Amino acid sequence: MQDFLQFKDISKTFWSDDGKVETPVITPMSLSIAEGEIVMFLGPSGCGKTTLMRIAGGLETQDTGQVILAGEALHGPDRRRGMVFQSYSSFPWLTVRNNIKFGTRYRKDISAAEKDEITDRYMTMVGLARYADFYTNRISGGMRQRVAIARTLASSPDVLLMDEPFGALDAQTREYLQFQLMDINRREKKTTIFVTHDVEEAILLASRIVIFSSRPARIVEEIDVNALLSPQDRRDGNADTQVFFDLRADILKIIREEYSHMLEET
Repeated sequence: MQDFLQFKDISKTFWSDDGKVETPVITPMSLSIAEGEIVMFLGPSGCGKTTLMRIAGGLETQDTGQVILAGEALHGPDRRRGMVFQSYSSFPWLTVRNNIKFGTRYRKDISAAEKDEITDRYMTMVGLARYADFYTNRISGGMRQRVAIARTLASSPDVLLMDEPFGALDAQTREYLQFQLMDINRREKKTTIFVTHDVEEAILLASRIVIFSSRPARIVEEIDVNALLSPQDRRDGNADTQVFFDLRADILKIIREEYSHMLEET
């Protein structure tokens, strides 16, 4: 299904508090995402990519256009879309296990025993089983971010929206969770939008990379990464390094050009 998640003619403008100064953030744009794709959003800082993702999650309201999921126009947040932010988000009055289990709270499709099994599975997946009974104010920030990722996955959203979720993690944990996300996508075909500034992370994880212009955002390039580097090669660490580095250089060139345009306009 090539149009599982659709952005149709989406635009967004922010206004100053006095209503006199407008800042166009997203120029009218359309984008279709297939079920099971991992689509990485890349572009200069402040270009509007996170705003577009927040519109997909129902946390921002577009000025024009529609977001359509499986044929249904979306209005406001719901359980079908799960979001993981860069900042740590956990409930300090709950243990690690109960934080993750909270993600299953509104699921009516599974039993209490299944909720426990899902909680334990994702807790183990992010490497936190030994900390199950720790309160989250007793663990590190990076571990709290892993809790947030596991809690979102436990809620079983149709679309996973991730805003630089690994940005604050150490290199080893970041790499571990990147490969875990690839495995989740392989097993569960989880449709994912992932905002990042890390070009190598984008190439590693993406089915497709969407590169945005400087603000107001428009799509300047779409790259089918799977056509260049197979997901299996990337999982196994056997990707053709020359292809990888050539792709990285091409993407960085586009982003630098857009960043230069942004500086010229300021």
